[in-house]
Amino acid sequence: YGAEACAAALDWFADALPGEPVVLATQTANTRSMRLAAKLGFVEVERFDAYGAEQWFGMWSPGPPPGGARPVGR
Repeated sequence: YGAEACAAALDWFADALPGEPVVLATQTANTRSMRLAAKLGFVEVERFDAYGAEQWFGMWSPGPPPGGARPVGR
């Protein structure tokens, strides 16, 4: 149910704040979270090290992906 709930929240957000992006950060080792981000249409903005692990920072927006952003998994 996670994907359906997140998709509904993103739809609500797009209606409530049109054009505003949503950001997400997770550890790259969290494969389930990475798969969910990909399924929802998040694109990679950057990777960085924090808390002793590689982190993934992504963004979702209701329009086309921002220039230079890469799909999840590069």
